[in-house]
Amino acid sequence: MQYGEIPGVTKPVARLIQGTVMIGSDKIDYSFNLLDEIFALGGNTFDTAHGYGNGDCERTLGRWIEARGVREQVVIITKGAHHNQDRARVTPFDITSDLFDSLARLRTDYIDLYLLHRDDPSVPVGPIVEVLNEHLAAGRIH
Repeated sequence: MQYGEIPGVTKPVARLIQGTVMIGSDKIDYSFNLLDEIFALGGNTFDTAHGYGNGDCERTLGRWIEARGVREQVVIITKGAHHNQDRARVTPFDITSDLFDSLARLRTDYIDLYLLHRDDPSVPVGPIVEVLNEHLAAGRIH
């Protein structure tokens, strides 16, 4: 496996990033076996999102990380602020809510790389940057 660096992430980041949309608690053995195989091959970077599987992908990844005791060896990329059918959700409140949900589901106190799943050009960027900086300063995102 080849690795790269991302400023702010203190661990090597696998250049092949494993998505998690196909894992879930309804197929826990399959999911854990897949994650075990990827990790054994040197894959240490996993992409997930607040909205994947209505949160179940994050829950399953978190269970695997906890069961294997590999939190300090893996890089978690997750995303929040995805619009839903009712409204755009790129607000400081929604970012914070999604982040805390993700932290709980992933059974961790920090996210290595946190991304916004969507943009909303009608929302001023200042409050978005401010809330992300608050979470960065608090150590919840790196």
